[in-house]
Order: sequence, then structure tokens, then C-alpha cells
Amino acid sequence: MQAGATLPRELIGTSAGAAIATAAMSGGVSAAMDACRRLYSGNAAVFRWRGLLSGRFEFAHQRIYPAWLAAFVDAASLQRLRLGSSRLLVAVSRPAPLIGLAASVGLGTLAYALDNKLWHRLHPRLPHWLGLRLDFLALHECETHEDAARLLCAAASPPPILPALHVCGQFAFDGGYTDNAPMPRRSAAELSRSLTLLTRHYPRRPAVFREGYRWYWQPSRPVPVSTWDCTRRTSLDAAFELGRTDAHAWLAASTQRWCG
Repeated sequence: MQAGATLPRELIGTSAGAAIATAAMSGGVSAAMDACRRLYSGNAAVFRWRGLLSGRFEFAHQRIYPAWLAAFVDAASLQRLRLGSSRLLVAVSRPAPLIGLAASVGLGTLAYALDNKLWHRLHPRLPHWLGLRLDFLALHECETHEDAARLLCAAASPPPILPALHVCGQFAFDGGYTDNAPMPRRSAAELSRSLTLLTRHYPRRPAVFREGYRWYWQPSRPVPVSTWDCTRRTSLDAAFELGRTDAHAWLAASTQRWCG
């Protein structure tokens, strides 16, 4: 934005990407980063083994992720989202009707892993074939900021690390189980004007590339943070700085601007 770009009229996100988009749209990036540093610095382990003695899976994310969202999703930020010119669609996975929630999560995990390892697709197909589907919900239409935080939490909930949540009368869980770069139905012309920000590095592809009708922008190297590590060992600033450095380098080297 400092280089002259503006946020698109429509943003689409799932998992933590939806929360980051929310922070960017509501002016809460600094608050989100500060809260993440604070929460991670006070956490020594991802999993508490003592919970197994009472039959519980106790992941640190169950405490940290909702607390992180609460740091920048409040009544004021929701009002800013409503008054802003951009809209955020949050993608959540819905269970396959014929096999239910537990089987959808288990088979969806296996299908996603197989699809990614065998075919290296940007958009896995096996989860869709199993009946998992994506639902896109407008964040600004949430009645309260608690509802907004619940939707964002559901969009990043991978059972059993975080439980699936009821959203709009149905179970919802991490949209990445179905597609880690989701997009609603759009025309070819609309897709050609879209830019998808990837968090996974594909070494055989350039930084900015086109596949199908869509444009993609990937990190210049693997992001220096483990997917599920929310402990004091995690280098949040290194991951954030990689994105900032890549953005400056690309904007400086290219005359193309992604605006409007």
C-alpha cells in the first residue's frame, strides 16, 4: 500500500490467512504481531502429555489461537470492516454429508496429503471427490465481533488440534482441508484479475506465476517457521520479514501494480 497499491474490493482467505487479512483490513497488524509474540513467548510446548491421563488432547493452540484473535478482533475492528470498501470472504470446510465429521477430517487429511505428495497440485482434488466442500462466509455480515472471531477460529480449526465449530448451523473446520488457496466460482475474466498469496514455497516455479486463469505469488524461499510450532522457539519476526522483503523486492523490480 505504501507503494501505491490499494486493497482489492474482495479478499478471500482461510486458516490463519483469513485472520491476517482481517488484521490488514482493520488496521490491526501491529496488535496481531504483538499478541502473537507475547502468547508464543509464554508457551513452552505444543502438546501437554498430562492431558492424556484424563483422555484429553491438550494442544496449546486451543488456548493461544482464540486469545490471539481476541487481540485484534473486537467491536471497533468489525465496525471498520463494515465501513471499509473491501470485503473478506472466509472459507471453511464442511463435512461430507455421507460420512460425517470425523470421517471427513480423517479422510480429508489423507486425501490432501496424497494429492500434495503425488501430484504436487496447487489445488487438491481428492478432498472434493470425497464430498468435502467449501463454504464462503462474509466476515462483515457477522452480527457481533464474537461471531466474527468464531468464524475465523473455525476457518483455522484442524481437529483434534482445534475442534470443529458450529457456524451457521453446521460444523465448520479448517478450509485448508479442502483447498489451501480457495476461490469461489468466478468467471475467467475475474480469475485473471486475481492474485493468490501462497505460504508454501514451490522451488520449480518463479516468484510470480500464472496457472490456469489465476496469478500466484509465492515466498522466495521456504517460510522459516514450522506450521504448528507456537512456542517461544518460533521466529515470528523472521517469517514476517521474509514477506516484507519479498514484497519490497518485487515491487521495486516490476512496473506491474496489483491495484483495485
